[in-house]
Amino acid sequence: MTSNPGLSTSVVDWIVSRSAEEPAGVYIYVDQFYDAFPDHSMKIYAIALDDVNALEDRSLIELANSYGSLMALQALVTSEGRTFTENLRAARRNKQRRRSACRNAMVDWLYSGDVTSPPGAIRDRMLKDPERGSFFGELFSVGDLDAAAAWLYRQGLVRGTMSAQAEGPVRLYLTDSGVTCAEEFNSDTGSYLQRLAPKSSGPTVNIDTNTAPFQVAGDRAQQVQNVGTSAGELRLLIAGIAEIVRALIPEVADADVQEQAAIAAVTDAKVDKSALQLFRDWTVATVRAGATSAAVAAVSSATTTLLIEAGHLASRLG
Repeated sequence: MTSNPGLSTSVVDWIVSRSAEEPAGVYIYVDQFYDAFPDHSMKIYAIALDDVNALEDRSLIELANSYGSLMALQALVTSEGRTFTENLRAARRNKQRRRSACRNAMVDWLYSGDVTSPPGAIRDRMLKDPERGSFFGELFSVGDLDAAAAWLYRQGLVRGTMSAQAEGPVRLYLTDSGVTCAEEFNSDTGSYLQRLAPKSSGPTVNIDTNTAPFQVAGDRAQQVQNVGTSAGELRLLIAGIAEIVRALIPEVADADVQEQAAIAAVTDAKVDKSALQLFRDWTVATVRAGATSAAVAAVSSATTTLLIEAGHLASRLG
């Protein structure tokens, strides 16, 4: 079992990156992956061996020299490993979703620690949280945290100690509004603010997690509205998460049933959030039973994003 579930990237992701620098079929020494971490306990041979054995069991890598010492460990990524990594990287490239996920995670992190009064929690310690400190298995950056803290501060959801070197508070706590967001909206900052938005006689534009009324310019005017994640995109996200579970746990028997039930919960007319919560519970429990802690954190982050986006869509559909 890995000792640090908040790794900035999974072992297989790192092997894929290193493999791109080498001729095809070359095995990669994995000791350099663990050398990169300041926590020197990560260099313990038994920990590394557990990691790579778990990845090989799921056909994500082929392992060589799995005995002797950390410096002897070598691995070759498989086609399944490349697919798994490509799915993770594709999800990470969505900048809007990353920003929104960081804001929501920060509210949830503060609420989980009951941080509701001064002096508050040190912002960057959120990165040590295995479920809330990363986005699809990749740690949020300090810049991500600063932007999220600043946005939450402007919306009145947090207060705290400011610094000349940062845009938002570097030590922060939830306000009463932030607690309401956590308790009544499951830390979904977009849905919370959408409910607070004043109603207008005209249409409303939803841009990422921001909402505002607008005026129609004329009968022939063309206007474009960005209404966030669509039902089709949510169904694709569900399919992607299910595929990751299959890659991690090849022997899982009910993946198809769980995937189809979750996909059926998202239509162009409505979203069954309770069914999606069941899908999330199954996903996390399945991966937790047979994968590394880093993989559990990645999947948990992905399913949290799914529920948040589903909440946005459900709010728009009414």
